[in-house]
Amino acid sequence: MAIESESYGGQLLAEIRKLRRLDLITSKMDYPTIQLLKQADREATLKLFYGSSYPFLQLLKTKEPAEVAQAIVQAQQDDSEAAAAIIIGVIAAQ
Repeated sequence: MAIESESYGGQLLAEIRKLRRLDLITSKMDYPTIQLLKQADREATLKLFYGSSYPFLQLLKTKEPAEVAQAIVQAQQDDSEAAAAIIIGVIAAQ
């Protein structure tokens, strides 16, 4: 088993940053929540996105951060009601 140097949430942020779309996260989360995401494992990342659509939560459960980041960006670019549902409902962690 490989040891990961960065958390799942940190990898997700890095992948979104590579796609130059960090605004997709920063528009939904405040600074303290983003800091939590940077340190979050997969389970904690799911909790941070509690309230998001079922398809998006399944992506977080089953896909690697690069695939999730690509899906988020694609959904935003498609700008369809169904695709937009993927990134709606993000709430701040308590």
